[in-house]
Amino acid sequence: MSLALEVCREGSETLLHGEFGTYPPKGTRYALSLTWTGLHIQRLVPKPDTDHRTVVRLVDVAGCHTLRSRVLADRSAYFCVYAYPLKKRKVGVGAGRARQRTARTFQVDGAKSYADNQVVAEKWVAAIKCLVLGIPISSETEIVPGLLPRPRRLMLLLNPFGGKGNALQWCQTHILPMITEADISFNLIQTERANHARELVQSINLAEWDGIVSISGDGLLYEVINGLMERPDWEEAIKIPLGILPCGSGNALAGALNRCAGFEQVMGQELLTNCTLMLCHGAVTPMDLVSITTLSGSRSFSFLCVAWGFISDVDIESEKYRHMGAARFTMGTVVRLASLNTYRGRLSYLPAPDSGGHRPILRSITMSANGSLPFQRMPLHRAVSDMGLCEKRHAYSLQGAEPAEEPAPSPNSPPPSGFQPSSFNFEALHEELVADGEGPRLANPTVVAPKASPARHMHGPPDHFLAPLDQPVPKSWVTVEDDFVMVLAIYQTHLSADLIAIPYACFNDGLIHLCYIKAGISRAALIRLFLAMEKGTQFEQECPYLINVPVRAFRLEPLTRKGILTIDGERVEYGPIQGQIHHNIANLISGTPKTKITTF
Repeated sequence: MSLALEVCREGSETLLHGEFGTYPPKGTRYALSLTWTGLHIQRLVPKPDTDHRTVVRLVDVAGCHTLRSRVLADRSAYFCVYAYPLKKRKVGVGAGRARQRTARTFQVDGAKSYADNQVVAEKWVAAIKCLVLGIPISSETEIVPGLLPRPRRLMLLLNPFGGKGNALQWCQTHILPMITEADISFNLIQTERANHARELVQSINLAEWDGIVSISGDGLLYEVINGLMERPDWEEAIKIPLGILPCGSGNALAGALNRCAGFEQVMGQELLTNCTLMLCHGAVTPMDLVSITTLSGSRSFSFLCVAWGFISDVDIESEKYRHMGAARFTMGTVVRLASLNTYRGRLSYLPAPDSGGHRPILRSITMSANGSLPFQRMPLHRAVSDMGLCEKRHAYSLQGAEPAEEPAPSPNSPPPSGFQPSSFNFEALHEELVADGEGPRLANPTVVAPKASPARHMHGPPDHFLAPLDQPVPKSWVTVEDDFVMVLAIYQTHLSADLIAIPYACFNDGLIHLCYIKAGISRAALIRLFLAMEKGTQFEQECPYLINVPVRAFRLEPLTRKGILTIDGERVEYGPIQGQIHHNIANLISGTPKTKITTF
């Protein structure tokens, strides 16, 4: 029986079409059509009462695998699509939608031999992976597995103490199952102390890795970036794609990635799921960094912000509430509002030229994989020697492969977030279907142990806009001396996962957004600003005390004797501080369709 599916989106091209059974076999057959945006599924037998069609959006797909039966007499081949679509929560769980895992397994049985059916299954898997990874194909393309690059090899750095301390648990139940489905090879290392990640990335052979991913809050990525900039080969090192999977308290960069992808604003496990899905898609976007210099002469590189006053006070003083997770900032804000401080300071900046009509150039590097990743559950330790946990494994099988109909929700789904952990079981093997082929391998690169606390020597591009801190700023700069409630030099949209500080910022717009609040604002007005920041509408209030200026460089000279200065949430020495933007210096794993443009 043959039925051509209509394309749901006008102008979308049907790349593949076929009719398949399901696994487990129930006599149901489906017509599948693959377009650039989704997998269209229509039930054929038994004939439905209505012409209902299901569309699996490719933006929700994490990966796709070919499978085969353990029964030697079975001539059929199989392929399974792993997706995390948004679905309405059940009554009583809360309003809104949450991602739930679906695994749809299709039986390819149109040919008389397994080999011929396997060719068809591999073609569908290759086509779906190409679309997910942004590799351009059309109906005229000869779709073969060779179109796909080798499996990505990622170094995962996990801070077990970040946020509420549940990063390791979330890694096991959320992150590893998803990246397994995306065919990503990895090594997982738990950090033991401050600057552990910074020291590690100074010594590893970066040629053996396709990216470094921080599983924590923003602080761990700050360590990684500055460790890379301390390498003699910093110009090449800082180009390695960097990713972040939010398991901390603030998670500002993760919030910015989520917004750039066009997803709804979420927090907690839902934000982690979105960011892991973007990591699976593999697109890379250039990212600006800001070089920061303090009075002692120390230099560092920032990807998020420099803060002084109210914001930095709340950030550092709320450390005592870390066990509360993201709620620590709410508690810290209430405490600080009760005793609102102002700070005298001198703020100087180099205004950015008029950027009317300017659009940042977004370049993407498509990096992903075509193998399958076997994994066995094992203890995850903290030592750097855990790099040895990655070794060749046996071919694995998939647990819980579901039919093409909507699967029932997992009974293990945590009610607060609506997220369904992957039904991939690290310990059990499926009784009938196994991963086809010899099976891929976990990355097993050579790792050089980090040297013991080397002296800091920061490299990086020269700061052409900055004069030494002991000299006056250039005459072309603007200087404001006033009493401030806060000063924030920020280069991302988000200040935390739920606070949109600069709604129109981009990862590579070449701008520092200098945002400050002058003294005189009432507590009520300040609260209104922060409430509006949850939706990014604070500038619509036209508050006279709130100023925002796009700049290329800035200098902040505190005139109040005591205070707190932070860079990317990390406390630094108090005193004069300055910084300037460096355009497109780093690469961020964004995975977003908006920036997924493959370059050749």
